[in-house]
Amino acid sequence: MTRTRADVWNRTNAEGDWPDVLKAYEVAVGRMRDLDPPSGKPSDPLGWRFQAAIHGLSDPLGGPDTSNEFWCNCQHGSWYFLPWHRMYLAAFERIVQHTLEDESWSLPYWYSIDPDDPGKAAVPPAFLDMTLNDNNLETSERSQTARSGLPFYGEIDPAQVGEAIIATLSVGRYATPSGQATFGGGERADLSFDGGERGSLENVPHGAVHSLVGNDYDDSGNVVNAGWMGSFYTAGLDPLFWLHHANIDRLWEVWLRLDPTHLNPTGDPAFLDTTFTFPDPVGGSVTWSVGEVLDTEFLGYVYESLAAPSVLAPPTPEPTPEPTPEPPGATRSTEGSMPRSTPPQVLGAASDVSLASPQPVAVEMEPPERPRGPEGAPSRAYLRVEGVTGTSAAPLYGVYLNVPEGEDPHNHPELRAGSFSTFGLVETSQTNAQHDAEGLTASFDITLVRDRLGEQGRWDDDRVQVTFSTEVPGTPRGDAGSAGPDADAAARPDVRARRIAILVD
Repeated sequence: MTRTRADVWNRTNAEGDWPDVLKAYEVAVGRMRDLDPPSGKPSDPLGWRFQAAIHGLSDPLGGPDTSNEFWCNCQHGSWYFLPWHRMYLAAFERIVQHTLEDESWSLPYWYSIDPDDPGKAAVPPAFLDMTLNDNNLETSERSQTARSGLPFYGEIDPAQVGEAIIATLSVGRYATPSGQATFGGGERADLSFDGGERGSLENVPHGAVHSLVGNDYDDSGNVVNAGWMGSFYTAGLDPLFWLHHANIDRLWEVWLRLDPTHLNPTGDPAFLDTTFTFPDPVGGSVTWSVGEVLDTEFLGYVYESLAAPSVLAPPTPEPTPEPTPEPPGATRSTEGSMPRSTPPQVLGAASDVSLASPQPVAVEMEPPERPRGPEGAPSRAYLRVEGVTGTSAAPLYGVYLNVPEGEDPHNHPELRAGSFSTFGLVETSQTNAQHDAEGLTASFDITLVRDRLGEQGRWDDDRVQVTFSTEVPGTPRGDAGSAGPDADAAARPDVRARRIAILVD
């Protein structure tokens, strides 16, 4: 039987009544919590806290607790991010079905940033309902904005948030070893709990939703209330986490179907043959390979909708019936490996950059040594923000190019390269026996911004100004507040990039 994962908002009526799928989920969460010991470490693999610990659990020193082989195994900052979380959700779904004794139950998804419907950014009513005693879906461990029932991004421009999703779904590559912007993350030979190179989807919407639903920030970007979703170590404790990640998994499928050139690296055994193991209610554990789970039907589910944002996929006639699918694991495969591109050329870079400073960073550049592109066509340009570390959680940062001196970057959306999410900042900044403080890295395709500036005579091949602008839900745009140019630098969070670089491909 192939089940359908439904849009939670499509199952919630205007009165906010609970859909049956969430009534069952609330019961399951309560039963799973009953398996947790009243104190100490989780012990039952089918319990709620144990399941959350698979994603992350901190030890007494604030690092990852790996005393159990299943714990702190989540994959971030690499091409394994999407398949690992797909397996994690599938294994969790099996446990919920076992707990409910209902094999037909499917995890719904929360399309938290829908460019066509900003209202979906509100937390669904069932997760806020305090009329039910001990509602297992409701928690105070969320940001005040999220708990208000309003869109969790607060006063951040909704168009800006939606454009970030459109940009993510427009990225052409799943993965690359070379440093270009990717959808799924950088190629990596070893597994990584806490770092490496994030794909666009892991950055936004994934990380953005985690940070903004989990934490409250002051106007300078400091955390004033840390909730569950804001940290690797506690995110899985929030019942909303699982619906958020179901949507991230769904967007992977949306991206694949949006453009026939969008392909997973299905010819690369380093990707396909990697396996991960999870607790299972039958047999104790279940192991899947990446190659097996590239087809969701292998895991027994499909999504209610794979429609892309309307700006990317205008209305079309009713589709013809899809052909009979290939065997599980064989869909969307290609012969041989994904084509390898020439490594991009670094035109300029700046080191030890503060993301929390409102002052622009000047990147001095050199002309490219290679031709611009085939037959002189302009090359693609990228901005890489590398090795971002910090001592505490931080908000989103908008990234802008060549903002006119003295002007608020938020008034120049045409100069926006994207959003840099800091979810995982503290975890990726740690040095311990398991990790080496790689920090967070993300790449942005700035080709359109560069070309737009060039047409206006505002692109300087010798220098590019990069501005990082704090994006806090409670701070009205156009009012820099205490995070403005004259703010005390000591009041801003300590968030620094090892390097920012301009590259051409």
